[in-house]
Amino acid sequence: MVYDYRHELIELLNHTTGDPESLLQTQRSLTIIVDLLNQLQPADQKSSRPASQSAKPGYKIRRGVNTPKITLNHLSQTPKADASERPQRDQAANATISKTQDPQAPKVSDNQAYLRKALANQEAENNTAADNVPPELSEVELLARDNCYPVHRLLSGAEINHRFYSESILHKLPFPINDGDVVQLDRQRLIHGKLPAINRVTNDHLAISTTPTKVIEYATLEPVAGSDVLQIKKTLKGNSILDESHANTIVIDPYKYASRNLKPGMIIDFAYYDHGNGMRDAKAGEIRWIHSEHEFDTTKTPRKLQKPKKVTNQRHDYTDKLDYDLKQKHVLVVTGMRSKVQDLKPVIAKHHGVFYGLDASMEEKVSSSKLKKAVKDADLVVVCIDKIHHRISQLTTHHAKRYERPFAIANTTSNTAVERAIFRALNGQSAFESSSQEMSKYVSTD
Repeated sequence: MVYDYRHELIELLNHTTGDPESLLQTQRSLTIIVDLLNQLQPADQKSSRPASQSAKPGYKIRRGVNTPKITLNHLSQTPKADASERPQRDQAANATISKTQDPQAPKVSDNQAYLRKALANQEAENNTAADNVPPELSEVELLARDNCYPVHRLLSGAEINHRFYSESILHKLPFPINDGDVVQLDRQRLIHGKLPAINRVTNDHLAISTTPTKVIEYATLEPVAGSDVLQIKKTLKGNSILDESHANTIVIDPYKYASRNLKPGMIIDFAYYDHGNGMRDAKAGEIRWIHSEHEFDTTKTPRKLQKPKKVTNQRHDYTDKLDYDLKQKHVLVVTGMRSKVQDLKPVIAKHHGVFYGLDASMEEKVSSSKLKKAVKDADLVVVCIDKIHHRISQLTTHHAKRYERPFAIANTTSNTAVERAIFRALNGQSAFESSSQEMSKYVSTD
């Protein structure tokens, strides 16, 4: 006889509700049961089939063994259906069993184990499919795509992307870093050959720490009378827990920081985790940073920075290179470099002339009448064209020709160029100097 599965089927249907998930689970369970019953054929029909088709691979039929009744309570965790729906589901279960039941089928003992294993495999497949759904990325994981990571500020240093950055590294950055700030790392540049460099601080901020870190900034180390320990009682800013009351002091043991060589008068930053216990939390902190002497002079008031004196170009004694005598003639030099005007005086003085300079650096202040008067009063005119407007050079040469004054053009406002221009004007040579002109041409004809 065939094992009676009706009670388990009825119980399975009673646990089935009208939602799609429950109906799908029941359908899968019924499919497995029907598949199992189809394989349990009567003995006379099985004898005509090959031995390889008598059962599924790995499935053995044992006869004459009584097995306990199987229960399917573990197949469904949904609440039981209403009592009004149970008669209809019982009739459906009886109809299903009547189609698959055969009174001449052999007695089977492994049905319970096979059914339980099949249903367990089906449930495992469902759980695996649910586990394969990708979870939503957290905010930290999204920032990591752009090489951005939050800062876990410690009492000394910080942890960024599971790497420790010392306080000395953080102090060298051109921007401050606080707990929860998001920084961008540059993996192409490494600090000490192993730590990615910190590029910048972004506008993002994550509240990742439940215990805030407080810092007592610019506290002065003071000696404790009659002992070797030091203490901090106040800060230069006056905005810490030490400045709230004269009784608030923190004792610091120099032996704890033996490598730092603590001394009275040093300016330090002292950090601690604030659990809401006031001075008790502050006393459990540690030194974060020791300010160097160039930041604060701990022995006297800070010195005022002295402004460096403006260094002026030293004037060198002029040595004439050409041999000619101006015989106290008035020489007008028109130039646009105000700083060079005084340097040209020795050039004319060495050749026994009288210097007169006209500053033409500002075009709007040099009128035609001013140039005309200056040219009329001069015996010889030199125009330095490197720093003046073209209009001024044209007006100067125009007035020089009009009043028959010898003139020459100097390409630069230099001693040598002006000296050569005076020589050309004095000897009636070309007003302009060619670049290939040799010194042999600057020979006096007297």
